[in-house]
Amino acid sequence: MVNFITYRNQGATRNRPLDEDLIKRLAYLQDLGIQMEVFSGGQPGKDEGGPRVGSTRHDHGHAADAFFYKDGRKLDWANEQDRPIFEEIVRRGKQAGVTGFGAGPGYMQPGSMHVGMGDPGVWGADGKGDNAPDWLRAAYNGAAGSKPDVVAEVVAAANKPQPAATPAIAGAQSVATAQTAAKKPFVDPAHPRDGILVQAANKVFGTDVHVPAKIFGIETDKVNEGFAGLGDFAKSITENDQSINNQIQASARAASGNRNVTPVELQMMGSFQPMSKKKRKGALSGLGGYFV
Repeated sequence: MVNFITYRNQGATRNRPLDEDLIKRLAYLQDLGIQMEVFSGGQPGKDEGGPRVGSTRHDHGHAADAFFYKDGRKLDWANEQDRPIFEEIVRRGKQAGVTGFGAGPGYMQPGSMHVGMGDPGVWGADGKGDNAPDWLRAAYNGAAGSKPDVVAEVVAAANKPQPAATPAIAGAQSVATAQTAAKKPFVDPAHPRDGILVQAANKVFGTDVHVPAKIFGIETDKVNEGFAGLGDFAKSITENDQSINNQIQASARAASGNRNVTPVELQMMGSFQPMSKKKRKGALSGLGGYFV
C-alpha cells in the first residue's frame, strides 16, 4: 500500500484497487506533495462477471476517479488558486505515460478528476472531448508525452527479476549461477507459447492476448518448425553460392597462371534446350504432340 493513495471506494461498484503499473506512473504525486483519494477504482472485465459500470477504462484497475488534497486541504479545479495544481498533475501525468484525463462542470463530482490508461485524450461533461475545459486541454496538449524505449519496457515488464537463490558455495561461479537463474524468463504454464514479448505486451497495455495452440487448424509448434526449416534452406543456398564462387575464383586463378588467354566459360546446365534439339513425342506428333 502506497502512502499517497487513499481508497474510499469500498461501497462503490468499482471497489477494486488500482493496477500496480498505474500506481507507479502516479508516483510523481508524492513529489508534488499531493494525496489522492480514490472514490471509484478498478472493476472486473466484461467477460469476467461481477459488478461493473461504464467503459472499460477502469477494468483491472487501469483508471481512477479521485479527489486530490494538498496540505490536508481538498483541491478543486473550479478554484483559480488550485487550478495550476491540477494542470501540473495532468502535465506530469502525461509525461509519466498516463493517457486519459476527465474533469470539468457536469462531469462526475465537482473538483474530482479521472486519471488512467486507455485511448489518449481528455474529456468533460458526458465524457465528450469537445466538453473538456480549456485548462485541461491546454495542460494535456502542452505536455510532451513520454517516449519510452518500447522494447526495453516490454522486456522489463515480462522479465521481472525473480528472487535469486542463495549461493550454496561462495565464489564467483555460484554468484554467476544465481544471477543467471534470476534472469530466466517466466513461462506461464497455461500459455507456454506466449514468449517474452506477448507476456510483456499484455502487462504494459492491459490486454489478454495469447498465442493459440493452432493457427488455421495447424499446430503452432509445427508452423514454427516450418519457419525454422526455411531458415535452414536459405542457409544451404547461401553455402552453395559461396561454393560456386570459390570454384569460379579457382578457375580464374588457374587460367591466369597458365597464361591461358581463352576466357573461362561457365555454363549452368538446366532443363532448357533449344527447340531445334528437342524431339517431338506422342502418337500424333505431327498434330500437336509434345516436346522433350
